[in-house]
Amino acid sequence: MEWMIKCVSKPDTVERRAATLQAHIEHLDNFKVETWYSGPMMVGDGSNANGSFRIIDFPTRDEATTYIETDPYTQAEIFKSIDIERVFPYTDLRQRGHTQTDGHAQFVIVSRTDPISVSCSPDAPMAGFLARHADHLIFAGMLAADDGETGTGALYVIDVADRVAADAFVADEPLSRGPDGRSLTIERWRFGHV
Repeated sequence: MEWMIKCVSKPDTVERRAATLQAHIEHLDNFKVETWYSGPMMVGDGSNANGSFRIIDFPTRDEATTYIETDPYTQAEIFKSIDIERVFPYTDLRQRGHTQTDGHAQFVIVSRTDPISVSCSPDAPMAGFLARHADHLIFAGMLAADDGETGTGALYVIDVADRVAADAFVADEPLSRGPDGRSLTIERWRFGHV
């Protein structure tokens, strides 16, 4: 099972993060097979990390929780919040298989919807959306409750020129723009150590 883990850093943890970086990298190295994506969430201009984003593969939520709880960043109390959510991938590209475009920025987009049935493959509107944006799409999947039956939204990781391009990417995003759509967030991210 794949899981999205999003961590938000406490304020003023830049020095603590730097002091813990090597131990954090060693922790990540223990989970190369399980890691689809891993990297820091960034402030808007990309100048500083303000969290962490990962997509990992573990059979249970408990194993995903243990993974993040044993990360030296977590043990150093860098994160003020940690969210773990199940995700059903629509794409199978891993971070190690993606070639970044020079000068581009990466963004994590979470589109929320009212509860819907989980779809392990995209329906027609979603498939069309993904096809239209294939050049910039790194990852796409349906977010879900732990029961694996209730969908809560969609997750996208994209590689585009800038925030304006990220806004254009979501202009016709089917879940947040549909009649049941609730919210859409776009956050800067950067490829990290995998």
